[in-house]
Amino acid sequence: MTLGLRALALSSLALAAAALPAHAAPEGSPVAPDGATLSAWSVLPAATYVADSEPSGHWTSGNAAVPAPYAAQPVQGFSGTHALGDGSFLVLSDNGFGAKANSADFLLSVHRITPETFAADGDGETTYDETLFTFSDPHHHIPWPIWRDGACEDAEDLPAGYACPDADRVLTGWDFDPESLQVADDGTFWVGEEFGPFLLHLDATGELIEPPIPTPGVMSPSHPTLGDAVPNLASSKGFEGLAISPNGTTLRPMLEGATAEDKAAGLDHDLRIYTVRNGAYADGFLRYEMESPAHALGDFIQVNNHEALVIERDNGAGAKAVFKRIYLVDLRDTDEDGYVEKRLLVDLMDVANPAGLSPYGDPFTFPFFTIEDVEILDARAIAVMNDNNFPAVGGRSSTEPDQNEYVEITLAEPLKVDRRLLPGR
Repeated sequence: MTLGLRALALSSLALAAAALPAHAAPEGSPVAPDGATLSAWSVLPAATYVADSEPSGHWTSGNAAVPAPYAAQPVQGFSGTHALGDGSFLVLSDNGFGAKANSADFLLSVHRITPETFAADGDGETTYDETLFTFSDPHHHIPWPIWRDGACEDAEDLPAGYACPDADRVLTGWDFDPESLQVADDGTFWVGEEFGPFLLHLDATGELIEPPIPTPGVMSPSHPTLGDAVPNLASSKGFEGLAISPNGTTLRPMLEGATAEDKAAGLDHDLRIYTVRNGAYADGFLRYEMESPAHALGDFIQVNNHEALVIERDNGAGAKAVFKRIYLVDLRDTDEDGYVEKRLLVDLMDVANPAGLSPYGDPFTFPFFTIEDVEILDARAIAVMNDNNFPAVGGRSSTEPDQNEYVEITLAEPLKVDRRLLPGR
């Protein structure tokens, strides 16, 4: 059920204009005359919270800039997005503070934000509009204990200042780690998560409408029913990407890391792409080959019936960030080798910024550890956002927490995007 959290952020930001701007061809720059061009840049401050919400961060220490615990729920950790037709975006927060053990007081939520896309002075401000819903399981679809119904009471130690909440079956970062988001034609939400990994199916108010759907033959160390089984997927390597077909009938969840079986077979560069219809997994899977086994998936969405976008990234931030790229991939596997074909679309560390739309120079770079959101705006423009891992530092500063940055990029060549996948479809 929704908690009705419809409050403004603590920062005083003005609501941005609703209409999406037109996207002209790239103007180019001496740095990248024929490449992708920055067409908007906007920031949601790291210290943005849901007003009148529950305290959080009792299991964390925060940092010098933002000590924990926090008086409210931070609006952060954007791990999935869905563009609406009015210029605003739904954003999915991940499990909270990075792990199952430290996120029991973080409420899993979907928020709505509005980036300022018309600022020409490098001072775009993103508005936190509302919390659309918080995940819950009032109908007991989850067959194991959850934090706010049994698990908290069974915990041996609780941090100072924290007491077990009522058994309201609201879901927290102890229960799941949501990392990818799609909205179906019927208005329900599909979420890819990492603790299972599972697929979660929610109604428009955030209530789980069926049991979590497990991944055949794959379990992480955080799987709630692992027991004595041996996990074959590293922690935080579950469904970082989740694509949906233009007709809305097929889901394609994608793992962030290689399975133990693939690593043992010398396929440590490979990420699996599954096919799911009506909640059932099809036999087999496609493979995406990373440029390095040390890389990870950031996001995965479809462009049309056979093409998709993939964010592939290294684990660096700030001066250590080198590889942050978006590839256009072909899902048809025409040579029947099991692998999708990939072609570089945007190097996020080398985006032309001739109009100075951000203060970070020309070329503009996006040097965040986790870049986990890409969305198609039209055939010539995409939006990209980072997961700021609140209150982590390192992307732009060694002392100040990373903010939630919104980047709009005009492409050097148009995508063959299916109109059913565009905002406001």
